[in-house]
Amino acid sequence: MAAAAKKTRKELLKEPDEFITFSSQLVGFIADYKNAIAYIFLGLLLSAAAVSGYIWYSGAQEAEAASQLSQALARYERLRSESSPDKAIQEVGGEFRRIIVDYGDRFNGNMARILFANLSYQAGEFKQAAELYQASQTGFRGDPLMRFQILRSLGYAYEGLKDDATAISYFEQALSEGQKNLQDDVLFHLGELYARQGNAPKSSEAFNRLVTDHPDSIYNNMVRERIRS
Repeated sequence: MAAAAKKTRKELLKEPDEFITFSSQLVGFIADYKNAIAYIFLGLLLSAAAVSGYIWYSGAQEAEAASQLSQALARYERLRSESSPDKAIQEVGGEFRRIIVDYGDRFNGNMARILFANLSYQAGEFKQAAELYQASQTGFRGDPLMRFQILRSLGYAYEGLKDDATAISYFEQALSEGQKNLQDDVLFHLGELYARQGNAPKSSEAFNRLVTDHPDSIYNNMVRERIRS
């Protein structure tokens, strides 16, 4: 193949400089479309402002929910010390419900629901606790530990309601969540519930798993006595 003819310096100097040509074209483009570019730039600024505004608003909402939750808990503790858990939860129930309604889609709103459920359970309000735990599940779908705690708490609530079959269902779901180091009490309750239902093999399976997987559990002495008997 023949080599390309080499251009002289004079010929090269006559050719348009590529950078200058590109720069001229860019300046011309901006001049022709300056209004459109200005609108795009303005749109980007407004989008950034909207994101910043949302972050500020979200933070303010979380702070307000946290403040109200703290006040509700403080009032509950004061009332509980003066009377009883069931009377205290009746007094502050409206405050927790307002927080849930106003901030239910926020983290602290979800925490208010969980705490209200816990306090309801402690007060013996098992039905209310179960309903609150049920509603809490959607707020913690991406948190395996919280999901485990909610499922376990649902097991307790339905056990309190004497609905053993539903309690077993939730305890079994809690076991499937993989929080192995926290499962000893779940296994103990399952062993008790299966025994109550007359399902000896399932009861023994739960108790044996408890002893094997959790040798330091506080339940082990009771479980070993049950296994021996």
